[in-house]
Amino acid sequence: MTFSEEVQLFFQDNYVVPARQRGQASVEVKAGDIHTKLGWSRRVPLVCAALSSKKLQRKVGVRLTGKEGPPSGQSPTVIYRYEILEREDPSGLRDDPSSPKRGLLAAYGVAAHLYRQVGGGDAFLKSEREDFGSIVPEIGDAGAQQRGERTKQ
Repeated sequence: MTFSEEVQLFFQDNYVVPARQRGQASVEVKAGDIHTKLGWSRRVPLVCAALSSKKLQRKVGVRLTGKEGPPSGQSPTVIYRYEILEREDPSGLRDDPSSPKRGLLAAYGVAAHLYRQVGGGDAFLKSEREDFGSIVPEIGDAGAQQRGERTKQ
């Protein structure tokens, strides 16, 4: 488990879930509190980055509404305020496996069957590299042709 995932899990279990159970619409957390409760040393910037991330917001079901603290945003005194979203929230912040993929993700895996037919991507590239020399003229022949010399045949 990564440090960011630890922050996410701790935040969810100790802040968001209890707030949902109490029927709260929002929750706030101080970066230093999470850092201390996790028992970490000198990882405040990591905690701040995790608490600001869209990934955390999607997975936990919250939306960052405010951040208060020094301009650097990397301090144990930074306070994050979140709106708690409904689990069925259509805001687009949460990952929905049934939603259609957009952009380049829509093309993911589109040619997988073609690579399987030729023995996989590595086999395809190897065969292409082996045939590559047949389309490039010999260096000696190309130089002679450019100078107008006859090549030996």
